[in-house]
Amino acid sequence: MTEEELLDIVCRYNKAGEEIAAAEERRIAERNEGLRKARDAGWRPVDIERVTGYSRETIRQALNPEARKAAKRAAASRRAKKAASQGRSAV
Repeated sequence: MTEEELLDIVCRYNKAGEEIAAAEERRIAERNEGLRKARDAGWRPVDIERVTGYSRETIRQALNPEARKAAKRAAASRRAKKAASQGRSAV
């Protein structure tokens, strides 16, 4: 196996990971849009939680995109701090 072939394997792996992450973001956005439509149609968050089985926090983030962004930032910060304390970089 050549160096180029090995790098190609890694490149394909990384590209597939990016495609999966993009698909996951689209999937979440579609779900959240549907949950917001339910809220706008008069559903209370507690009733959405009961029917969907999603946690209160998931419903809160779905109904409030800014809350989701803040939660993602906080999680990334926690991962970075943990990685730094262990002497490695956060991924």
